[in-house]
Amino acid sequence: MKTYQTQTSVLASDSSPTHFRHFKLKPTGLLTMLFYVGFLATQNIHPAIAIETDDEINQPVMADEIVITATKTQNQISGISATVDIINTDDIQSIGAANLKDIFEKTPGLSLQYGTFPAASSASKSSVSIRGVGATGTLFLLDGRRLSGEVKNPYDLDRIPASMIERIEIIKGPMSVLYGADAIGGVVNIITKQPKEGFSGSIGAQSGTNFDGDASEFNLDAFVRGKSENLGYSLFANVLSTNPYTEREQTTTMIKTQNGLVPPSNHPNPIIQGIENNYNLDVSYREESTVYTAGGRLTYDLQPGTTIGGEFNYFTEDREGDYRSAFFPTGVSPAPGQRIPAFDTPVRSSDDNWRRDIGVDVRSDVLENLTANVRVYNSYYKKRNTTTALNWQDAGFPNEAASENLGMNANVDIWSYEAYAVFSPNENHRLIGGGEFRDETRTATVFNQAGTFETREVDYTAFYLQDEWKITNTLNATLGARYDVISNNDNKATFKVGLVNRFNDLLIVRGNFAQGYRAPDIRELYIRKNTPAGSQRGATVTDTALGKVPFDLTPEFINSFEIGASGRKSGFHYSAAVFYNDISDKIEQVTKNPGSPNAYFTFENISDAKTLGLELAAGYQFLSGIGLELSWFELDTENDQTGKDLEYNPDRQISLTVNYLSGGLEVWTMGKYIGEQYSPSAPDEFVDAYFLLDAGVNYTFDDMGGLKLYAGFNNILDEKLDKLIGSNVGTTVNAGVRYSF
Repeated sequence: MKTYQTQTSVLASDSSPTHFRHFKLKPTGLLTMLFYVGFLATQNIHPAIAIETDDEINQPVMADEIVITATKTQNQISGISATVDIINTDDIQSIGAANLKDIFEKTPGLSLQYGTFPAASSASKSSVSIRGVGATGTLFLLDGRRLSGEVKNPYDLDRIPASMIERIEIIKGPMSVLYGADAIGGVVNIITKQPKEGFSGSIGAQSGTNFDGDASEFNLDAFVRGKSENLGYSLFANVLSTNPYTEREQTTTMIKTQNGLVPPSNHPNPIIQGIENNYNLDVSYREESTVYTAGGRLTYDLQPGTTIGGEFNYFTEDREGDYRSAFFPTGVSPAPGQRIPAFDTPVRSSDDNWRRDIGVDVRSDVLENLTANVRVYNSYYKKRNTTTALNWQDAGFPNEAASENLGMNANVDIWSYEAYAVFSPNENHRLIGGGEFRDETRTATVFNQAGTFETREVDYTAFYLQDEWKITNTLNATLGARYDVISNNDNKATFKVGLVNRFNDLLIVRGNFAQGYRAPDIRELYIRKNTPAGSQRGATVTDTALGKVPFDLTPEFINSFEIGASGRKSGFHYSAAVFYNDISDKIEQVTKNPGSPNAYFTFENISDAKTLGLELAAGYQFLSGIGLELSWFELDTENDQTGKDLEYNPDRQISLTVNYLSGGLEVWTMGKYIGEQYSPSAPDEFVDAYFLLDAGVNYTFDDMGGLKLYAGFNNILDEKLDKLIGSNVGTTVNAGVRYSF
């Protein structure tokens, strides 16, 4: 298995070909759009990993000339100042990944956090934290597009099939200068398979299960791409089906009364007394689901130097799982429009969701040293959730359907418009400048307790400028600034300064200062709903019954400092980085009136915080075909208000991968140590460390036209995880076949 290597480079946002950014045609948007169009210019070419052969060992290695779309332009990896991990198609196929979560579980330095969604079903959903900033600090992009979903961040990693991915670029550290809000911990840009000269494609199938036959999944995919004269195309489709994995738990069901919470048997209402004090429930830690995905990209060369492109992506999913609901109404009504609520009671959550993404872009070489780009895209998401009581008969309902309540339904609509330009006035400077307008509209049932649809909206308007400055033949600098105007919150300015000096191939030294911010999302500001996860009230909401008063929630802000070094020679490569993040006005979900019938969740700027870390990676490819990759990540976090660590961030991660390549055969094994994590819910406030061991083998039959077989084993030692950080399904085995043409 080719291991994921930390690259010293900066990821640019729009990494698919001709990625141009967005304006919005609102009543005031036409003038803005005309300004943007007049401000065009920048060269944006699809990034590619340049692979060269090391003649001494006859093995593929990462070349220094590898370029990624950094700063919305192409750059050599040795000339940029932030840290990026690159994961390519071969990496993904080697491990037999079915979806994005499978990939990230084997990516050093990333933390997968569970339970971050405001729903009972969050136990089965994960998200990514980078450098201890938390799940809400990671900005996910699909071909440079923001994805609409039930909440802005985090994003459900099970929804993106691995088969559609060309490569993934993970930038570590704030990138608000180029991306605006949300990119405070890092950016994950998932680049799908793009049009390419000639004609090629593949079909594949994969299946896996644990040793008990649970948590099984089946994946089937196909894609084709090519280019004929002026027309380029790329089309892909995928179906992923999963069976559930559950663990038996026992509820401690309580009923709300005027005197507080009591067991059902102690309640005066005879119907309520029929509810059991405890229920044995098989809680879903992996949902039963079926996800269909299809999409692609078309490009057309209008004339030399001018290309128009269109992209589309569609997914639909059905999901179902059983959970412990923190709050759910019974069928007993003491007064019209009221129901007696139960706490810690079994429910079933079912989802029928779909999302459509479309975009159009144009790139044109206006002058020899000036290129203009425009991009417009829309991401529309429709969520329909049904939540019912599993103990409906005990709770006083005539049937399960009659118990339906607290469903969280939403229509989320994102329109984004951007124009930007790259201008090279001389050989020492390359200027990137542009503007962006983005509109996010959410129509949902979470803004009132009646469960009717209401609409909330926020607009972002931004201007940015960045200078890539060649100071000497070895010393480069990057200077950038951005100003964001936010319709429902404080405006923000962000800056970055980066320096890189290449002494020789074995010593490239860099330093980086970057700022970032995360504006509170619509849910954090406006939610007003009793959900299965508990009563939630947004910061702006007033609720006299609960004693809730409005809170002026402001964007959280980060100043990040990083120094690092990297180099390579023959079969050896290394990278090292030390970083310090100073976070102001951190937004947190807090519990008010804990333990009482009037308990609720809300969102506040509760404190400042700090994260400090060390990242080390090194690898060597031996003449025998054996390769070693070592990654070591140390992290220290602190909440300035409490003096405690930030929640669910491992203090140490160590991974070692050994792989063997010989002809068409590849064998690999990976050991990954995850250190202890702070959690106030744990008995001693810390979740224990654990160790995972995975292995795999794949073989390519070159004489059979590109046939590849692969198999893998995950969690070979059957390590058990604390449920606070997501249940582990045990030892799993998967196998697959792929035919490329």
